[in-house]
Amino acid sequence: MNMYNKRKKDSCSDFTAMSSNEQFLYGPLLWIGSSLGIIFAILFYIPYPLSIILAIASFILLNFYFRKKVIKRVNTRFGNASRYPSSSLSYSCINCGTEHNEFACPKCGSKMKRADFKF
Repeated sequence: MNMYNKRKKDSCSDFTAMSSNEQFLYGPLLWIGSSLGIIFAILFYIPYPLSIILAIASFILLNFYFRKKVIKRVNTRFGNASRYPSSSLSYSCINCGTEHNEFACPKCGSKMKRADFKF
């Protein structure tokens, strides 16, 4: 009886892993299916020279749309990186410790620097 329960528990863990894989593949499959459906509809219903141009344009526009959706989802999930302005980043020289935002240190001329993040 223990072997049966253990086997059943393992199969449930495999099911949850498969479910997360399905969630991972849902976005790209949705993009592929919708773009192919729209492109085939354009190619089927619109005459030849115009259909190719519209199919390419719709593919590019759909690509931008779904990319914008993914970027929006990533920014809301992990936080927006644009919240921190670039002025909060400064560099300090490793040799003398002078704080600057130039390529080389204005005091000693060293090109070695470390980033200081100020929040």
